[in-house]
Amino acid sequence: MTTEKILVVDDRSEVRDVLQAMLEEARFGVEIAIDGENGLRLAENSEFAVAIVDQNMPGISGIEMVRHLKELTPDIEVIVYTGYASLETSIAALQQHAFDYIQKPAEMQTILRSVHRAAEHRRLVRENRALFARLEHERDTLRKEVAATKRVIERRLEASDVFIGYSPAIRRIRRFVADVASSDITVLLLGESGVGKDVVARLIHESSGRDPNAFVKINCPAIPETLLESELFGHEPGAFTGADRRKPGRFELASGGTVFLDEIGDLPMSLQAKLLEFIEQRQFTRLGGGRAIHVDVRIVAATNVPIRERIDGGAFRADLFYRLNEYAIHLPTLRERNEDIPLLVDHFLNQYGTRYDNPGLRIPPETMDILTRFEWPGNVRELEAAIRRFALDGDEETLIRAAQSTQHAASLPIPNGEAGRRLPAQPCDPDRPRTVKDAVEETEVQAMLLALRDSRWNQRKAAGRVGMSYSSFRRRVEKYGLKERLDA
Repeated sequence: MTTEKILVVDDRSEVRDVLQAMLEEARFGVEIAIDGENGLRLAENSEFAVAIVDQNMPGISGIEMVRHLKELTPDIEVIVYTGYASLETSIAALQQHAFDYIQKPAEMQTILRSVHRAAEHRRLVRENRALFARLEHERDTLRKEVAATKRVIERRLEASDVFIGYSPAIRRIRRFVADVASSDITVLLLGESGVGKDVVARLIHESSGRDPNAFVKINCPAIPETLLESELFGHEPGAFTGADRRKPGRFELASGGTVFLDEIGDLPMSLQAKLLEFIEQRQFTRLGGGRAIHVDVRIVAATNVPIRERIDGGAFRADLFYRLNEYAIHLPTLRERNEDIPLLVDHFLNQYGTRYDNPGLRIPPETMDILTRFEWPGNVRELEAAIRRFALDGDEETLIRAAQSTQHAASLPIPNGEAGRRLPAQPCDPDRPRTVKDAVEETEVQAMLLALRDSRWNQRKAAGRVGMSYSSFRRRVEKYGLKERLDA
């Protein structure tokens, strides 16, 4: 006998007996109720797959039975079996979610088919509900695992000695890296030269779980255009003059890992279509070959040029940009996170001080304050170069001059007729000892005054000449009182 049990509720014994005999012969378990109240008591104490209820019974009607049974056991399927069929009662039964509405007298096979369909429907509903519950549990477990993985990656990045800083901008970049690392989504790194795009690309790869040895960097403008396709996709023997043997390309060598396309904005138009095809299909053909080669690589691209302007100028394909731009990360400049400069300085001092046998080298607070106020147009790369030189010779004045050169003061052109003449220096107390900070400020003032004279007091042009932002330049004009001194 099957596990499905059928409840038959009818006030006529001959109907009950016929239905019971038919259902038991079909190997259903059957329980009988003479009216609605008795049927509800049975439903409270036993689980039924299907109920067959008469519409016109003393006390509780068949339509009411549908509602009460559904409240007790939402999964139960109810068939209304009535000798007084009407459009109104059939609609009312369907509104109460009755499975079927059958008019008496009906062939037993018609009733039996309806019972089988109702029992099967109930079974499928219950299985689907269990499946959805399991899937939701698995999704919830996966979400928790992903969140835990991201937290682990973020903590690892915080402890990393290759991506230094605790500014809000850097913490935000760490979150972005943790979010995207374990996926296969294409990442586009944006930002000025020297902000650390290659560092972030490596962090994404190292946190991705991919082959740690399969990280291939391709500097697009560094490879001649005539050789770039062969470098990226490889070539077959005889593909061109001098190609005497098969050579795998960089994408092939990076299978299982990550390809970092640096300065993607300079990729020749002739290769952009083939790169787009590769990103979409993850397969390519070698130069001179005809066989499609499939590889599993993650694409990370980077650029310091305004890609949208290149698209507008027809130098870059819009469809390729959209493929590369699935997840964009904009890396902040050093001037946007100058609170990280002391940490970076200490990191580079420890790194290069040990290398150049000058451990324990430190920078005085007043000099550190000067370094944090410079804008460093070359970003972290330029700061690193300055600290590396300082770690080599320990000359603080050299370090200041290196920082000073970032403002282009030393390279400012001298206006005609100004050669050999210095502009009025900032007055100072002759009895106060001069510091490195004083010397730097005086140099900065001289550069700003020269730029202002040469640009006819156009502060925006002058700011560009000394490599400052317009807002920074205006603040320094107020700080040093340059307008009054220029008029002097």
